[in-house]
Amino acid sequence: MNFEALLSTALSLFLFILIGFVLYKAGVVDTDLTKKLSGFVAKAAQPFLIIWSVVKLEYSPENLKNGMIVLGFSVLLHIFLALAAKLFFSRTADADERKIHEFGCIFTNCAFVGFPILNALFGEAGLFYGAFYVIVYNLAVWSYGVVIMARGRQDVKISARKMLVNLGTVPCAIGLGLYIARIPMPDFLTTVFDSMSGLCTPLSLIVTGALVASMPLRGLFTNPKIYYFCAAKLILIPLIAAAVLRFAGLSGLVEGIDLSVFMVVLLAMPPAAFTTIFAELYDTKPAYAAQLLSVSTMLCPFTILLVTKLSDLLL
Repeated sequence: MNFEALLSTALSLFLFILIGFVLYKAGVVDTDLTKKLSGFVAKAAQPFLIIWSVVKLEYSPENLKNGMIVLGFSVLLHIFLALAAKLFFSRTADADERKIHEFGCIFTNCAFVGFPILNALFGEAGLFYGAFYVIVYNLAVWSYGVVIMARGRQDVKISARKMLVNLGTVPCAIGLGLYIARIPMPDFLTTVFDSMSGLCTPLSLIVTGALVASMPLRGLFTNPKIYYFCAAKLILIPLIAAAVLRFAGLSGLVEGIDLSVFMVVLLAMPPAAFTTIFAELYDTKPAYAAQLLSVSTMLCPFTILLVTKLSDLLL
């Protein structure tokens, strides 16, 4: 495992958050701009990132078969996370905070934060297989994610259309279609896809830093419930998964990538941006969700170093 590349990536992620913090305090970025940037990342840059992550790897039946293996593992991982969320957060007294804890535990920031780290550790193959994880993530977030956030409400229905047709699944389908059909991309298109993909991580982290700067820092860093969540989500649950994978013998190599390590890295990511989006959508303490997302994202560059080192020893 390339810990030097991981350390460099982790520090760069933290610096992007710091840049967002400083820009907000300096008045260069405000709340309206962060909302617009979030929409741009989710609706424009992310689809390019997902498609490009799939199509830029050279086609081979072996790669496609391995991608399907990763997809199967991703289903198991989401089931594991759902069980872990129940175990660690079922006793949260406040019902809305319990929903946010469960949602944030299960649905990780597998693209904006996860992809740069996968690239640092595993290269382009890591991004390719990460896209298969994103397929399962998007199907789960629009089904079980809605179930969590709408718990106790009669006015919310799960939409089959949103579950199957959304800003995550459609780009995945397009990327896989182009990959399987082996349609070559002209140079001008590869430049556009590469450039748009590169906007995702810095913009999303700058928005996170601005979000932190917009909140009262005293309350942000003194809530013990947030630290309990971060300890469980970012450290304990990934290490439990590493131990389970180790003793169950579910390790294996695809294109030189140890699947166990690959999955543990994804588990150690902070909550997805959808945590705050869904909290806002279903009026479920959005301010608390924003605090949880901000602190966990700021801590992630450091906890991922600890988790990968310890899981490397376990696995």
